[in-house]
Amino acid sequence: MSLPPPPDVARHDVRMDGVYFVRAAADAGDVRALGLGSFSYCFMVRRGRLRLETDFPFNRAFDLGPGDAVAISGLAPHTFSAPGAAPGGPVAAFDLRPMPDADPGREVDIVLGVAPSEALALGSLVWGPTFVGRAEHPDLSRRLWRAVEILEDEYADDAQIDRTLVIRRVAETMAINYSRRAFADRRPAGEAMPDPPHPQLIAAINAFLRAPEQPWTLSDLARAAGMSRTRFAEEFKLVTGETPARIISRLRLTTVARRMASAQLSVEVAADEAGYSSSAAFVRAFQREFGETPARWRRGRVSRDDRPATRRTPPPDTTARPRREAL
Repeated sequence: MSLPPPPDVARHDVRMDGVYFVRAAADAGDVRALGLGSFSYCFMVRRGRLRLETDFPFNRAFDLGPGDAVAISGLAPHTFSAPGAAPGGPVAAFDLRPMPDADPGREVDIVLGVAPSEALALGSLVWGPTFVGRAEHPDLSRRLWRAVEILEDEYADDAQIDRTLVIRRVAETMAINYSRRAFADRRPAGEAMPDPPHPQLIAAINAFLRAPEQPWTLSDLARAAGMSRTRFAEEFKLVTGETPARIISRLRLTTVARRMASAQLSVEVAADEAGYSSSAAFVRAFQREFGETPARWRRGRVSRDDRPATRRTPPPDTTARPRREAL
C-alpha cells in the first residue's frame, strides 16, 4: 500500500541567520521607535496598548493591544505611541532587556524579534506591515505566542547545546505564520486558498531583492524562476497581489525615496537612479506611488526625522551566546 502524497509543498525556505529576541518596555505618554536599518522586526505586545504609525511604503496605522503582533521592516520610518502621547513629541528608543529577565512591571511589555537580513527587510517594506491580531486571527496569534513560550525556555538556559539553531528555527516558523497572514489577505473574497506558488518563484523574487538596482525585466525574472513569462506573471501576482512591473517600480521608487531622505539628490539624479528616462516621468510615478511630489515628500520626511531620537541603529543583541554552535 503506497502512502498518499503530502497535502502541501513548501512555498519557500526561510532562513533567518542571526535572528535574536529581546524584551521591550514603555510607559504611558511615550513615543518610541525601533532602529532603522536592513533588518525585520517581529513586534508582539504582551501587556498594554500602542498605536503603530508608518508612512512607508503606505500610510498605515494599527492599534495594538495584548496578544497582538505585527511584522515591520526596519527600513520603514515609524512610531509607536502609548496612550497619552503628545502629537509631534520627541521619539525615544524602547527600553530593552534580555528575554529571560523578570517582568519589570512597566505599563507596556513587548517581545521583540530582530532578523538582520536585507532581503527580508526589503520584502517586508514592499508588502508593508503584516498584522496578526489576537481577536482577528486567533489561530495564527496562538501559534505565535506558543512559539514565544519555546523561545523563553531556550533563552532561560544558555547551557543548552544548539540553542542558536533552535531559536532560528522557531523564528523561521513564526515568519512562515506571518506569511500565511499576508498571503490570506491577497486571497479573493469568497474563494478557497489557492495552491501554493511554485518554489522557483521565490528564488526569482530573492534574486531581485538582492540586486534591485539591476535593470530587471519580466523575461529576466521568469528566466530566474525557470518559467514562461505568462506563468511567472500569474504566479507572481498570486503571491504578491501585484504585477511584477508594479512591484519592480515600487521597490525602485522606495529605494530612491530612502536615499532622498538622507542625501541631497536632485530630481534628475533620482530619476536616473530609479530608471526613468525623464524627470517628469519620475515625478508622475513617484506621485502615484506616494501621493505627493518628491520635493514635498522629502520636506515632510526631513521634518519628521529631525525630531530627536536616542537610537537610529539596530537594537543590541542582549542575549548570552550559546556554548556550542550548530555545525
